[in-house]
Amino acid sequence: MSDDAEVRLCDQEQINEFGRLNNRLLELRAEIKQAESDCVTLDDAITDVSMVVEGKIMLFMGETFLETDEDYAANYCEKKLEQMKEKINKMKEEETKINTRQTDLKKNLYERFG
Repeated sequence: MSDDAEVRLCDQEQINEFGRLNNRLLELRAEIKQAESDCVTLDDAITDVSMVVEGKIMLFMGETFLETDEDYAANYCEKKLEQMKEKINKMKEEETKINTRQTDLKKNLYERFG
């Protein structure tokens, strides 16, 4: 290895890919953090719904509140919570793939440039 190694096109492409992956990783971690926060909120909502003693519950959907019964609201929140957990798992899988690819790129680039 020489101190003044030239940057080849394939090297530059790997550097660019690493940068894109790094940006995606930052976005993904923010999305995971927000989704985990949303899960806590949904879990709290499920707890609140279970404390209702007979009566109707106002469920916020889109831009409107709908009057529902306890069972519907609980099922709705549990379904949303399950969907959110699946989304978090998929995002964590993507995060793992990105980390693995970045490790490979680092290895290749360090071999070339030291």
